[in-house]
Amino acid sequence: MGGATHTMGVREQRHDALLSELKAGHRLTAAELSVRLGVSARSIRDYVREINAAAGQAVILSDQQGYALDHRAQPAGSVEPDKHSTFVGPQQRLYYIISELVKSAEGVDVFALGDELFVSPSTIESDLGRVRELLLGHRLTMQRHGDTVQIVGSERQQRRLVRYLLLSDRQGLLAGSLLEPGKPAQRAKIRGLRARARTALRDVGLEVNEYALQDLLLHLAIAAERVSGGHQLNGHRLEHSPPPVDDPVWQVTVTMMDAVLSLYGVDLPDAERRVFHDLLRARSRAASPANHNDLITAEAADLTRRSLREISRQFKLDLNNEAVFAGIALHIQNLLERARSGDMHATPPLGSQFRRAHPLIHEIALLLAHELEAHAGIRIATGEIDFLAFHLGNQVLEQMEQGPPVTVTLVLPQYGTLSADLERQIIDTLPSFASVIDVITDLTHDWQSLASDLVISIVDLDPLPPAPVIKISPFLTDEDRRRMAEALREERRRAKRDTLRTNLISLLDPRLFLRVGTATKDEALSLMAEMLREQGYVGPHFLDDVRDREERSSTAFGPAFALPHSMATDAYQTGISVLVSDTPISWDGAAVRLVMMFAISPDGRVIFRDVLDELIELLSEPRTVSRILDHANSHEQFIDELLTLVAG
Repeated sequence: MGGATHTMGVREQRHDALLSELKAGHRLTAAELSVRLGVSARSIRDYVREINAAAGQAVILSDQQGYALDHRAQPAGSVEPDKHSTFVGPQQRLYYIISELVKSAEGVDVFALGDELFVSPSTIESDLGRVRELLLGHRLTMQRHGDTVQIVGSERQQRRLVRYLLLSDRQGLLAGSLLEPGKPAQRAKIRGLRARARTALRDVGLEVNEYALQDLLLHLAIAAERVSGGHQLNGHRLEHSPPPVDDPVWQVTVTMMDAVLSLYGVDLPDAERRVFHDLLRARSRAASPANHNDLITAEAADLTRRSLREISRQFKLDLNNEAVFAGIALHIQNLLERARSGDMHATPPLGSQFRRAHPLIHEIALLLAHELEAHAGIRIATGEIDFLAFHLGNQVLEQMEQGPPVTVTLVLPQYGTLSADLERQIIDTLPSFASVIDVITDLTHDWQSLASDLVISIVDLDPLPPAPVIKISPFLTDEDRRRMAEALREERRRAKRDTLRTNLISLLDPRLFLRVGTATKDEALSLMAEMLREQGYVGPHFLDDVRDREERSSTAFGPAFALPHSMATDAYQTGISVLVSDTPISWDGAAVRLVMMFAISPDGRVIFRDVLDELIELLSEPRTVSRILDHANSHEQFIDELLTLVAG
């Protein structure tokens, strides 16, 4: 009897989840709904019949285009969605489980998770395997004691994981927390932080670009969330005396701590103040005077601002920097004149090599051209894309280098003033993406407890800490500086590969893998788009959008692989379908055997941005693709081989 009661409760939850999906007003097919609810298309049809039968009327209407809710009809019983109905698909479950683990220091009961998500124990066990793989990319582990699982690792790494979850933009991930997304109150708090920050920066003559500012505000929100939950940072350096009161960065820091207390009700401790100060110091610079240029026409200025605003929104970048606005606007003004006179640059000045070396910049330039075409009624020649990329490149690269810093621990035993002098020299040497979080002077320290990404030491450490160690001379030499710079760059590369690994685990759906004997380019595109459509990832117009993108510029980025996608971010959810061909596919002059087609949802552009360059770099070595193809007879073999290559 208990089992039957539980089954009925689950079915009612599925009914509520189905009604919740249809409440948005969009018509959805059975396949699309099946992905969102994590059930079969046949179950969706059963649920529709049951809901309509219980209501005694057609609450849900159906036709060849799918299902829609008749808002004039009243379904029987409660239709208010339970909080768990948001987490019905495999990707949503994965991120929800991780968010529950990272919030709980005591751990989470496996069977309780299954009950909350209305899935079987075997499904939860499978999900936990994916969770374990994803955590490895964040230098965290998952430990299990009986039916309880918990995350083990440093507080800094757990905060990076929280940041990743939030930037993945999964609705409802941190339900019940200070960071619960989508809530007007939370958006208002971020707006309040931004307003306080802008005023404080202006008052002391500093500026931070919008992209970096958003990252700093997110850091503060996460700090407030973790501190309120009893999670504290640790480190000897955090206990040092604060900077002088006349330090402008420290003045802004104090203002922002007051803002967090006012808006979130959390008094951040001194350790948090020091960390924020270090981050702000690396991201801020002296304010530059506004750059005005009377030669820019009103049309060009308006078109430039509108287009850059849209690209910034989609890729979560800040391309509205006034310091470079005039240069881009003048270029677009000249481009408009050339387009209307028919005198455009048809041939790309840098050829395909530039596109392969900087695929993200090329993609953003393509989108900028698309925006200009849509708003100005012109057609931009292929060769003009490179010139647009020139103007965007430095801004994009600079902002992509931002994000969580590479954290460093210094091991400097006290030898008079030597240690303090060396500490200052090292800090002055570090690039903006690196931050010293601790300075250890006691050689009896527990080296295994160090939580930074990198350790720089003037003595041998035994036993070795879990992070890479760079041994330098007590008298900093040019060779020491070179080795530190290389180690920091390598750690930055590792962090990017870890992000790639995390994203691939969540995006590669086993249902979206296909191996064929032979195919043409158009057949491959059609097969892959159909796989995505059947599994509810995309709508019926997706294939046309992909073909339109192919007409603008080939997506064969390497000699043996292609990454087709749509320029529109209108997929129902972000995912990647994979096609492996036994014989090469002729793809705009390339002989392609591996095709990975991206479907990008409105909240998936950041993931696409983070994946694109790293994935192309990984696959650009022909031997890499050959190794994958030799072992990719199934989805499991494909992803195992791919993740092995990502790990290096």
